[in-house]
Amino acid sequence: MSRNPVDVYGFINAKLRAKIGLMKESHIIEDLLKASSLVEAVSVLRDSQYQRVAEAYDRTGDVQHMEMVLLEIEIEMYREVARFLEGTSATLVRHLLGKIEMDNLKNCIRLWYSSIIRHRPIRYRSEYLFKQRMVYPIDWTALINATSWESVANAIKDSPYYDVVHSYEETVLQQDGLFGLETDLDRLWYMQLMESTKELSAADRDAATSIFLVEIDLKNLLVLTRYGWYHEMPSELLRQQLIPSGRVARSPETEAYLQKRPEERNPLDIINRYFPGLEQTKISVLRDRGNLHQDESSVLENLKIEGYLAERRQRLYRRALASDPFTIGLPLAYFFLFKDETTMVKAILNGKYYGFDEQYIRGVIE
Repeated sequence: MSRNPVDVYGFINAKLRAKIGLMKESHIIEDLLKASSLVEAVSVLRDSQYQRVAEAYDRTGDVQHMEMVLLEIEIEMYREVARFLEGTSATLVRHLLGKIEMDNLKNCIRLWYSSIIRHRPIRYRSEYLFKQRMVYPIDWTALINATSWESVANAIKDSPYYDVVHSYEETVLQQDGLFGLETDLDRLWYMQLMESTKELSAADRDAATSIFLVEIDLKNLLVLTRYGWYHEMPSELLRQQLIPSGRVARSPETEAYLQKRPEERNPLDIINRYFPGLEQTKISVLRDRGNLHQDESSVLENLKIEGYLAERRQRLYRRALASDPFTIGLPLAYFFLFKDETTMVKAILNGKYYGFDEQYIRGVIE
């Protein structure tokens, strides 16, 4: 029998707010940053919720095995929340877990490409792929050991990714690389994400779409800036990279941007229309690209845009914490905060491994 949504969200909000409270009170990130070495950073993890990550280092002495455990913890987090929910809300959470599955699929395909197309050894790298079931019954071992593109497709035949993968030919991938395939997979996931919101209750649908549509707008703006402005991608190819949802993809400013020659583009009109706060970062190179003399300047300005959009995404999810407590908004915020923390833990561990000092690592993650 279906439970009352108020009871369901009352329970899950109490549980998740307790977890969020512990995350806010934790000094794990600061303590990791101040650690003088990787070994000291691992010691910090021993007395935290990341004890299993420290144990992985004890067993292997391998940073990549630590990253694998972090991934396992993240997967378990989605499954735990899905168990608290039911019906369409639980289905949405499983779809969000599917993003991790798709990223794992792309990593597997990259290794296959390196091995079969580029003839490079991959055995040592394949050890760090997640090979258990996440959402769909994918044969990860068969995929990694595939000797043909047909075998790759067969390994995922019972997943929604099959049609996209099967639509490509090995000869095309050999010539064009994986960029188009990965873009199509990403677009498929986002389109299915928006489709899955249609089955939610009205309150959950409003909470979810208010977050996801902004996410899509941010992603599309990054595509227009990174590939359309910095890399000067041809317009028709650039148009294919956009996710066909949200305001940015369908805006007249974006259409005008796509109609221009690559060297004439300037994303400032789109930015001012949808994300005016970015102008405060004084992106002067966007105003007068003709005066650029160094490629490094373009890289810096592109990073400024990406940094601003990351901050905007963080504010978006933090606002969800104060939203209606009887919708899926809080679980979505929890997912983001948890992912944000595990991403920083991974970045710090890698920084310590390579011997970077605290200030350098802090500059990278903040």
